[in-house]
Amino acid sequence: MTMHCGDFRGFAFATVSRTIFLFGVMVLATFTSSPISAQTSGPLSAYIAQCNSGDKAACSKAGMILSDPNDTNFDAFLSLRYLQDACSAFDGAACGRLALIYFDGAGDVDKDWDAASNFSQRGCAEQDRDGCEVAEAIFADSGSPYFDAEKALRYRNINCGYGRWQSCMHHARILYNVGDYRNAEQIAAHACGPGGEDRQSICELAATLKSRRLKMEQAAAAQRAQQQAARQADYANKRAIVTSFIQKRDYDGAIYAAIYNSRTVDDAQYALTAAINAGAMSSIYIDNLHVLDYWFPSGSLNRAVNAEIARRSRGNDCGIFNCTNTPGASSRRWAAQNGNSRSSYRRPSSSGSSAPTGGLSSAAATQQVRQKYRYAHCTMNNNANRNVC
Repeated sequence: MTMHCGDFRGFAFATVSRTIFLFGVMVLATFTSSPISAQTSGPLSAYIAQCNSGDKAACSKAGMILSDPNDTNFDAFLSLRYLQDACSAFDGAACGRLALIYFDGAGDVDKDWDAASNFSQRGCAEQDRDGCEVAEAIFADSGSPYFDAEKALRYRNINCGYGRWQSCMHHARILYNVGDYRNAEQIAAHACGPGGEDRQSICELAATLKSRRLKMEQAAAAQRAQQQAARQADYANKRAIVTSFIQKRDYDGAIYAAIYNSRTVDDAQYALTAAINAGAMSSIYIDNLHVLDYWFPSGSLNRAVNAEIARRSRGNDCGIFNCTNTPGASSRRWAAQNGNSRSSYRRPSSSGSSAPTGGLSSAAATQQVRQKYRYAHCTMNNNANRNVC
């Protein structure tokens, strides 16, 4: 909502039951300030005397009387002194009254939105509804230099909580425009109620947002169900492949499919259990056993896998792991290469003897390995990479 100065006349009177001077905002400009007669007596004189003695509550009462255009003692300019004293003592009603006076101007007081914004925020902080409404009117006016979107939303939300349906309506529309549909719907539904044509638009917005939300939720639920069905179908297909190997008593194939196709512990457990029950652990490829040892780090399946690994292992066999640096590895390799001789290597003599014969040099072995990989990657089986090698 874009609110201009004159619009506040209706804005400030939204709640009829609050029998304060709010209609004065419409007519204050027609009043002239009149000094208080020296003979004036009654509550006002007593409040002024008490205020001058430091009673801030009395300052507030004096200021309220002086700022009421219906009172014979009306003097908007004089009321500022007492209202400001009370507002400085955190009297929310005094701060809110000051915000109203400065918002449109009253009596001899000119309109001053700097002062109005200050007092309105202070009043609203003390839960004064006039202060909150003036704050919304000032900061929500997108055409004024005081426009502040963050503060406008804050005070619209506060006024909506106080039951001002116009604030709820504007808050809901803003949230809708920024994409917060769920909160917009809730706020619009809160604002919708009896109130004639004025509220028809907010009720229609609430109904529209609810309808759209339900459609989106239904579509999202259908999509989730579809995705879940696809996952289940994919899982069933992969399990069926594992099952087909088991039915053919190809337990190594079943475990391979579980590890590299299904990629699930459930299927690996299914295939491994079938192999154990069939007494077919000896048919499982050793590298697959090491993978299963990692997948099942404990329990009966781990014991079965490790028993089979141990049954096949040799003293110098490390499976798929590099055991070069394990204790005694160097000695075992030396013994294996030298007919189980336990003598250590001999330092070359300094006589300049020729290099030992037999076997490939390190460079030649490296070259052979490189060529084999090149062949496998580029040429073998009409490989698709042949043209880039």
